[in-house]
This record gives sequence, structure tokens and C-alpha cells, in this order.
Amino acid sequence: MIVFDFKAFIDSSLATAKIILLMVIPYFILAELLVYFEIMPIISQVFEPFTALLNLPSEAALALASGVFLNLYAAIAFAAPLGLSVYEWTILGLFLGVLHSIPIESAIMKKLGIDWTKSIAFRGVMAFVVLTPLLIIPAEMLFDNPDLIKHSIYQIETSAPVNFIDFITQKLIEAVLLALEIIVLVSLVIFVTTLIRGLKFFNKFDHHLGVIMALISGVLIGITYGAGVLIKEAENMNKRQVVAVCYFLMVAHAIIEDTLLFVFFGADIVLLLTIRLGFASLIFFMILLYYPAQKH
Repeated sequence: MIVFDFKAFIDSSLATAKIILLMVIPYFILAELLVYFEIMPIISQVFEPFTALLNLPSEAALALASGVFLNLYAAIAFAAPLGLSVYEWTILGLFLGVLHSIPIESAIMKKLGIDWTKSIAFRGVMAFVVLTPLLIIPAEMLFDNPDLIKHSIYQIETSAPVNFIDFITQKLIEAVLLALEIIVLVSLVIFVTTLIRGLKFFNKFDHHLGVIMALISGVLIGITYGAGVLIKEAENMNKRQVVAVCYFLMVAHAIIEDTLLFVFFGADIVLLLTIRLGFASLIFFMILLYYPAQKH
């Protein structure tokens, strides 16, 4: 039996929609303005060694920076106008899937007992580690068409703007359409997670299986939105279990929403899921095996 919390769904959807509108529209227009005024090439040159290391175009630097320090919505806003390929979106999705929203999520990890320097260092290393399969295996072996560029409905066919006002108007329309696309996608994810959390089976084990509840919550709704559940469930776990759950989630959390955001623009869903969950599971079991049991 399912008890669907309609109010929670609406409240969460509206709150998320507000965040998306405030992040996507301004940053999308900012990215376009940087191109319009030919500032983007200057910024890109500074970060070119770093983006080259990730096999990404230098223009993706702002998407990476905004994702790491702000959130994925800001990253999408900067990346969407770049015309990235399936391969590049997958790279971006893997890297930022691990290393994003650092200020907020590091603070949550701190509340769970993981020092912020350790959590940031770990996620920084793992952001590169999860990319190793894509960087060492030829793209043609992993993708049917790695250079394919997926188009979105926000990329409307219009004539080239003749003046700055026309340019801003056109980009504002594109930004709003992009934001609406993301809002619809995220609302569907919120609907599914609300549905799952309303399952009687799910609620039956609440407060009894702390590790499972913490993992389910973190994997489904993420570290930020699932912080309340994670902190509460940590009370039912020993130190080794808390550490194992935290390090698992630092690699693979909000696996539905984060994954679909990048898949929506062209990233490969199978690679995003299998690589992040694979590395996260390996780390989880290694900690359970080797972390000193006597520490509580």
C-alpha cells in the first residue's frame, strides 16, 4: 500500500522550481553574454590545461566551477549553450556527479562526523577516479556515436539577432524554456521519490535499519535534501557504518535526479549509473572490511 504525501510533493516541487529558475536563467544568460562580448575565450584560456585533462572543451570551465561551488543547475546553465557531445556530457556528468555543491554538502558531512577537509579531498580525488574508464578506454568502444550532439527544445530555430535587445530577448526565451524543461524533469523525479517514500514497506523499517535507510535516502534524494534523514539515522549506526555510508554517498547520491539531468542533454545513462555505483559500492565494502571496528 502507498501513502502519497501530495503536500510534500507540491512543496518540494515548488521549492526546487524556484531554485532552478533562480540558477538557470541568470547563469544561462551570463554564459551567452560572455560569448557575445568575446570574454569566454579569455576565461577559457586560463582553464584550458584543466579542462584538457578532462577531455572537455575549455569553454566548459565555468560549468565545472559553478557545479563544484554552487549546484548542478548552475552547471547545466553554463554547459547547455556549448553544444557538448554525448561523450562530453558523460564526462561532465561523472565529474560533477561526485564533486558538486561542495560548501553545503561538506557542511552536512561535518555534522555526520566527516571533517570537511577529508570530504573535499576525497571527493576531489574520486571525481577523477570515476573518469578513468572513459579516459583510458577509447570512446568508440563505450559509445555508439560519442560525437553525437543531442538537441533540446529550448534551442529554438530563430534568425540571428540584429541588435543587443533582440539578442537578450532571444536568450531569455531560451533560458526560460531550458529552466522549464529541467523543472518538469526534476518534478517527475520528486514525484517518484515521494511515491517510494510513501510505500508501507519503506516505512516499516524506519528507525530500525539505519544503514539501509540512510543509503536509500541518500541515493534517492541526495545529501542536501536527505540531510535530515541522514543525520537522524546516523544515531542508529556505529562509527564504521556512518563512515561507510558517508563515503558511499559522496560518490553516488541523488542518483536519479543527478543522472537524469545529464542524460537529458545527452550523457550515457548506463555509464553514469554503473561507474558511480560501482566505485561507491567498492569503497563502502572496503570501509566495512578494514575500518577499525572498535572505534565508535
